[in-house]
This record gives sequence, C-alpha cells and structure tokens, in this order.
Amino acid sequence: MLQRIRNVISVANDSTSDVDTKKQALNYLNEMKDDPNASQFFSSLLIDPLSDDITKFVSLQVLCDIVNQASLLNNKEQIVFIKTTTVNFIRDLITNDLKGQEYFRNKIAELITRLFYASYGECNGNQWITFFSDMISLLSIESLVKSISSEFSPLGLDFFARICGFINTEIADQTFVRSKDIQIKNNSLKDSMRIQDVSVLVTIWLNSLKSMIPSNGTNVAQAQIPQINKEISILILSCIGSYISWIDVNLIINEEYISVIYSFLDYHETQIACCQCLCEIISKKMKPVDKLTLLSMLSLTEKIAKIEQDDLEVYEQIAKLVSSVGLELAIILDQCNDISPQDPTYNETQQVANAADQQILLQVSPLVLKFMVYEYDSVTQQCFPFITQYLGILKKLFALGGKPGSAVAMASKKQTLTNGHSNFLFSLLEVIVKKMRIDESSDEDSQDEIDEFNETIRSKIKTFQDSVCVISPTIYLQNITNQIESLLLLTNSNKDWRDPELMIYQIHNLAESIRNNLFGVNKNEISTSEPAQIMVKFMDALLQNPTIFTLDNSYVQISFFELVVRHNNFLNNDKDEFALLNIFCSDFGMFNKREKVRIRTWYLFTRLLKITKPKLSTNIINEIINKLSQLLVIKVGNVSADGTEDDTTFSNQMYLFEGIGLLIGANSDQNYDILDNVLTPLFKDLETCISSQIQTPEVILQCHHILMAIGTLARGVQGGLVPENQVNNVLVNKKLITKSLIEKFSNIAEVVLVTFSFFNKFENIRDASRFTFSRLIPILNSGIIPFTNKLIALFLESDLKVLEMNDFLGFLGQMVHMFHKDEGCYQLYNDLLTPTIEKIHSLLSQIEQEHNTNPGLVENNPGKNIVITDTFRDKVLLKKAYYSFLQSFITNSVTSLLLSEKNFNTLSLILTDLLTYTPEDVQETSAMKLAFNVLFNFVKYFGSGKCTDPNDIHAANTNRIEGLNEFLITKAVPLVFEIPFRPEYKFNIKEGSYRVMASDLSRLLKELYVQSNYEVTDMNSNPCLKYLSEIYLPQIQFPNQLIMELIEVLVTLDQKAFEKYYVSLIEKLTLS
Repeated sequence: MLQRIRNVISVANDSTSDVDTKKQALNYLNEMKDDPNASQFFSSLLIDPLSDDITKFVSLQVLCDIVNQASLLNNKEQIVFIKTTTVNFIRDLITNDLKGQEYFRNKIAELITRLFYASYGECNGNQWITFFSDMISLLSIESLVKSISSEFSPLGLDFFARICGFINTEIADQTFVRSKDIQIKNNSLKDSMRIQDVSVLVTIWLNSLKSMIPSNGTNVAQAQIPQINKEISILILSCIGSYISWIDVNLIINEEYISVIYSFLDYHETQIACCQCLCEIISKKMKPVDKLTLLSMLSLTEKIAKIEQDDLEVYEQIAKLVSSVGLELAIILDQCNDISPQDPTYNETQQVANAADQQILLQVSPLVLKFMVYEYDSVTQQCFPFITQYLGILKKLFALGGKPGSAVAMASKKQTLTNGHSNFLFSLLEVIVKKMRIDESSDEDSQDEIDEFNETIRSKIKTFQDSVCVISPTIYLQNITNQIESLLLLTNSNKDWRDPELMIYQIHNLAESIRNNLFGVNKNEISTSEPAQIMVKFMDALLQNPTIFTLDNSYVQISFFELVVRHNNFLNNDKDEFALLNIFCSDFGMFNKREKVRIRTWYLFTRLLKITKPKLSTNIINEIINKLSQLLVIKVGNVSADGTEDDTTFSNQMYLFEGIGLLIGANSDQNYDILDNVLTPLFKDLETCISSQIQTPEVILQCHHILMAIGTLARGVQGGLVPENQVNNVLVNKKLITKSLIEKFSNIAEVVLVTFSFFNKFENIRDASRFTFSRLIPILNSGIIPFTNKLIALFLESDLKVLEMNDFLGFLGQMVHMFHKDEGCYQLYNDLLTPTIEKIHSLLSQIEQEHNTNPGLVENNPGKNIVITDTFRDKVLLKKAYYSFLQSFITNSVTSLLLSEKNFNTLSLILTDLLTYTPEDVQETSAMKLAFNVLFNFVKYFGSGKCTDPNDIHAANTNRIEGLNEFLITKAVPLVFEIPFRPEYKFNIKEGSYRVMASDLSRLLKELYVQSNYEVTDMNSNPCLKYLSEIYLPQIQFPNQLIMELIEVLVTLDQKAFEKYYVSLIEKLTLS
C-alpha cells in the first residue's frame, strides 16, 4: 500500500505525466486522505527511509488536513497518534541535524502549529498544556531559556522560530477575516499563551538574538553574521515584530531588549528584518506620552542618519522606518491637539505635542525629505504616509486657504505659522518640484514608465503641494511662481523637453488650485485675485514663448494644448484666442507629424471652440478653413472583409468638422455662405460615389463618412449659433436662425435624400442618413417634415435589421415630440403609422422564424427562464422600442392618430400586441412595465371608445369606436388575473420588478372600471363590473365572497388604496 501511494505521488508530481493521469493520481490521493487509516499510512510514509522529500512533503500536507478534520470531530486519539509520530520525526531530524529545504521546514512547522491549534489551551481541554516546554526540549534549545548560550541546536532554534511565526499567523494575523467562533478560540489561545508561555518565548528570542551577534572583537563596520545565524536572526526579528501587537509591551519595550534589536541595524544581512521589526514595535498602540518616551529611547533618526547603504531594498525599508517614526509622532501630535483646553491634562498634553512636533521638524523631516527626493520612486513612496498625516495636522492648526465654508477652512484653528513649520513647507515644496520632473532615464518613448510615474508619484505629490497651498497660500504662491519662472528661463536656454513639460504641468497645477479655490478667496474676487493675475501672466508668457513651439516632443505638445483648453479663462484677450487658434493650425498642433498629437489636438481644438464660441469674422474663418482644408479631405483606409475600416482617422476627423461648424455658426457677420467652402467638396465627393458604376465597400464607406461629416458639421453650426442653455428653446432658435441658413440646410436635406435613395440597401448609409437628418431638425424645424416624409418612406422600403429599427423608432419618437403640434407632422404620421406598424410586425415575424429554427438553450433560474439566444434578445429590444414609440403618442397628446379612419385596422393590431403575452414575455419585466404603461394610458384616453385626452387638439375630429370598451374589458381583465395567478407565468410577488408589474395591473383594472361609466356603481349598468362579477370571475371559479369583496373595493377605494389591496390579494392567494 505504501509503495502504491509513493508511486501515485510520484506520478502526480511528474512533469511528463499527461493531464488525465495526473487527475487520476490526485483523485486517488484524495480518496486515501479520507480513508479511516489515512493517518497511519501517511505517518508511516513520513518516517519511512524509502520516502523521498516530495513524498514526505505530501505526507505532511495530508497530516495537516487530517489534524484539522480530527479537531473538528474531536477525535483526540487521532491527534495524539499524529502528535507522537511528528515529535519522533522531528527528534530524529534534530539528532541527525537534517536541515532539509526551507519549504520542508515550513511544512513541518505548519503541522506542529495544527497540533498546537487542536490541543493547546483551555479551549482544547489543555490536551497539550506543555506544548512550548516540550518543543523547547525536543528542539534542544533549553539553554536559551536561562541565558546566552552556544549550547543549542541551530536547526532546533530555526524550527522553533518558524513554529512561533506560524502560530502567530494562525491566531493573531489580522490579514484574514475569521468567523466569530474562530476569533473567540484564537483569543482564548492568546490568553493562555500570555499567562503561561509568552514570557519564556520572549526570553528565548532575546537570548537567541544576543547569541547571533558577532563577538565584540569584530569591527562592526566589517562584521558579517554567519548564514545560519542570519536566517535565524531574521526569523526571530519577524516573531518579535508580529507578536508585539498582542503581548505585554513591557516584555520587549525595555532598554536591554530594544538595544539588542537595535544592534541588528549594523549588519547588512539583517537590516531589512530589523527595520520591519522596529516598524511593528513603534506602531504598537500606546498612550501618547508612553509612545513619545519609546521613540525618544530609540533615537532612530540619529542612528539611521549614520547608515550608508547602496542596497535599494534596504534603503526602502530604512525610508519606511523613518516615515513610520514620523507617522507615530504625527499621531501623538494629533491626539494631543484633540484635547480640550478645559481638560485637566491639557497643559501636560501640549508639552507632549510640542515635543513630538519638534522631533518631527528637527529630526524626522530632514531625513524624510532626503528619502523622498531619492532617485528611485519605490523609496519616495515610503515617505507618503507620514507626509500625508503631518500635512493633515498642519491644516487643522494653520490652514488659511481652502474654499470658504469648506470643512478644511471651518476646522482650521488658524494659528500663526511658526518659522520651523514655514521652513518645513518651503523644503517640502523644493523636494516636490525636484521629484515632479520626469527622470533622465525616461525618454519620449517610455510611455509605460511615464504613465506609472504620473499615477504613483506625480499625482500624489501634487496633493501634497495642494495641501501646502491650503495651509499657507503665500508660501505656495511664492514658491510655485519662482519655480515656473525658473523653468521658463531653463526652457529658453536649453532643449531638454523635461523642463518645459514640468513648467506646463506646474502652470496647470497653479490653475487648478485657483479653480478649486485652495487660496480661500471670496468667490466674486477669484478672477481678480493675485494668483489669477499671475496665472494670466504665465499663460501670456507661454503663448509668446517661441522656444516652446520649436520643441519636438509629444508630451510638451499635448500638455500645452491640454493646459490652454482647460484653462482658457486665463487667456488675456481675443488676440490671445486668435494666436492660440493659429498655434492649433500649425505643425506643433493639428498638422503634427505624430499621430497621437495630431488626433488629440483635433479633439482639443473642438473642445476649445465649444467652450469659448469665438465670434470671428468670415474672413478669419475662411482663413482657418483654408489652413485646415487638407485635413477635411475624407479618405477611406483599409477596408476589412466585413466592410469596416481598420483606421480610426475618420472618427477623429469628426471633431474637425464639428469645430468648423462651431466657428461658422458663431461667426460675427452672420454670413453662412462660408458653409459652401466645406460642403461643396463633400457634395462633389458624394456625386462621385453616386456615379460610381460598382458599389464597392470602399465607395459605400466613403459615402457613409461624408454623410456623417455633413451631419457633424450641421451639429457644430447649431452649437455655435444657439447658446448651450437655449438649445431646446424653439423661439430662440427661430430668432437666431436666418433664411439663408435654412436654405443651406434644406439643400443638405435634399442631398442626403438623393444619396440615401441610391444606397438605401446598405445599413451604414441608413445609419448615417438618419444621423444627419437628426442634426438638421434643430435648424430646419418644421421645414424638415417634407424631407422626413421621403426619408421615412425610404426606410420602410429598406431591409432593416432589428437594431436599426430600434434606432429608427427612436428617431420617429423624436419627430413626434418636436412637431406634435404641427399639422403637417400629424398628417405625416397619419399616413405612415400603418406602414410602420406593419414593418415592426414583419421584423417580429422574421425574429420568430429564426428563433424556431434555432431555439437555443433555456436555463432555469429561481422563478425565471432565461433564454440564451440572440433572436430572443432582439425580440425584447424591438418590443421595447415599439412600446416606447407608442408611448410618444401618449406623452405628446396625439393618441387620436390611432382612432383615425386610416389607422382603424391598425389599432386592433396594436391592441392585440398590448393584450397578448407569453410566459417568456412576462419574465422580461422591464419590457412589460413599458407595455402596461402604454396599455393603461390607451385605456385612459380612449378606453371608452372616444378620444378623451384634453390636450389632444385633434380629439374632436375622431369618431367614437363602438365596441372598443367591451373589447378592452374582455381582453384586459383576463390579463389582470392570469399573469399573477397562472403557474406558467412564474409571477413572484416578492420580487420588486413583479411587484411593480402588479401595481400596473391594478391601475389597469381600476381604469377599465372608470372608463366603463364609473359613476354608475350598479353592476348591471357598468360593463366592467358586470363582466367581472357575472362572467369572468365565476368562470375561473373565483370564490363568491372574494368576488363581492373585489367589486366593492374596486368601486370604493382610490387608486393607491386599491393597488395595495390588489398586491395583498396576490400575496394571499399565491403565498398561502
């Protein structure tokens, strides 16, 4: 049996074994682990001389699992058996000094820890109360209990340190979230250890560390700790650092112990572990005065200042240690400052606070700033926690800035800034600007490195800079002004792109601090404040600096345009705006040789124009158009097999067309003939496409691009012409839009229709045509209707896909919304409603056929069936678009359209759609909500057979439809009772979406009653009540008592109360 297990383990760990074989081997091992004799098998394998290291390792892991299981089942015999085996195994290792690999020692320590967890302490019935004394004896380290000694087993001490570390991880590590029961057990184990054994452990650690230190005759500067001592020292320092959080602090925080720990800073091999240990010790929660005493005793900053180290990892840990000292001192300062002056201990705590603050200023901050400016960012980052904490405290004490009324401004005590604090802030700002500069090792192509630097370093130290601004606006403004001026001089004197890039970044930071009012200026004084005036000066200097525009670097170029667009409010005058537009139109900007700069500036050009809407003369605009003309030429790139374009140039070109449109719309001469300068080349290209003998993918794509460009240009014109807050104001639009502009846009509409008529079988042309028409509507207003008539007719003749139909219905809904009061639009929809509904039904039938051909998979979820097919999703989306389209008639008060003679037959089709649902449909609750809302409003506005919408101006022109009320009653009432109660609909009233649906059904039933002569409560005179009480409810065997109750509440309760009753009725009948 043992040999078979050995063979299986070998196969499972053999890299040449195939997947299936390995799987079989692992399954066999899992089966063996559950065998009643598993502990005997794997214990035998562990001590068997024939077992290799892998077999022993697997055996240890299995025994760990068995101990866990035995502990849960309270199988004491099994635990004792494994304990005996393990102890004998370890004794053999120690006796023969068989060290083995580190992973092997860790696994042994883990198994001992599992035994400890299952048998130590009162919570385990004190099964192994002598655990630690037994371990000390077993591992041959008894001599270390009393004093320093060389008479101990190094391997045993190694095991002991590992076991201590694993025990702490198991019972005290806060990294893991544990259940309440486990936490209670862990606390009990810690209590037992504190009472019985921790003092012994601490003594062994101390004597062990003393034993590891090289003899006094060795020069410390040259001393090296032997390898075995180094490993043990690191393990013990780790134990001390991890245990300090939960044992008696006085066991370790005493002069002798700290001195010994401290000495390991002198040796390169142990510096990292020593720093980590000291970080844990000083972060131990203590009273402020006790913590200050500890930090003073350590004198860490004095020691660290003398350490010279080239090892980056060590340097990181030293930086972290210094930052931790500063962080703890800052916490002391913060805690003491929170003490009220009325507190009896106020004077004493203030002395502690002052002492902590002086240590920060005189000892900690010089070291922190030294580490912060270090060339490697990983060292810099170690300083951030302290800087963040300390600046937060300085804000509470001294902040003069911050937005008036903000939490920071209100919380500040506004004390006078001392010289020491002023010097710290100045020094910090000097370090910040040095560290903000992109490193010499990063060139323009180091995109990832620079992005990481911006994300991890720059963004963080910018917040420090902003905090200084809040604390002392004067120091911040003085410093950043000097920095920018110095960088401006450097930019003029050398060609290193890092200096102008940093200058632009700092100008941006200054502008952001003004925008966010970190200076604490009154809102109405911000634009005239000193910082704002300085910012205007810098923006002017930037625009007038010719050196910037000779720099061939993408970071400088993009950051320049980002700056001037975002902070354009600091441009001095119209002259600056015009100069900026010329810079955009240069090789530095939109004609840049680098694609990423070129494309980014196209967007920023339009962004600037959207914000500023400059009113330029037609001559200047013509000049800009001529400069940009070659960028406005639309060229199709490589076309893939599916007819799409690989290149993204065109999508970015759209920004240019919108920008040109903005300029034209806002032109000061109100001359829109300049549109021809852009449109004429586009129209010529369209003519070329139309006259092309073969409609190749390239021709179709070219045509699509041109239509999209025209639509985008039109959007830009409207954006430049109409103020942003008046876009939807028809009166304002009419006032601003001239006859000549209407003529231009009418011509565009004609061109689009002609193009569409040639290419309407292509989906992307249909999309582009609809897009462009939507952008013409705001200018042409009701003048678009004659063109729309033709457009809609062409669309209905086209072979539309589902998503297209959805968008098209949205377009029709937009038309209804905008022109519902226009007689021409009303007649247009009167003519086209029936063909539109027929088109919808045609598509639904097509979807249904596809679904029947490929029904897909059906998964059962609690209360729902989810049908995983594209056709089902298409059907749901199309129905939602359909219902939204019908809703637009209700919202815009034109439901009378449905009652016209032309649409009489279509009405029955629409109502059938709204009154017929499958279980699949019902489970799509969002679509059902739309459908029920439409149905409810239809019942409300013409449920009586006559259009009763008071806002519908055509209502009087419609005739009553006889029998409509009865039709709705006989079709809608079953819905109200079948959907919630029939099992196939899986209606779950507990779910919120179904509860909403139930509310909609109650509203529907109430409205049916209201529209059926509700003033008459006699059941024989009200068709709805009569149908309910005499026909439908008896037919479905509804209890007579419930029928009478339902009729009564339907008549007497208002809508809200009836809704509540109806929902409770469903709960009563379905959940009981």
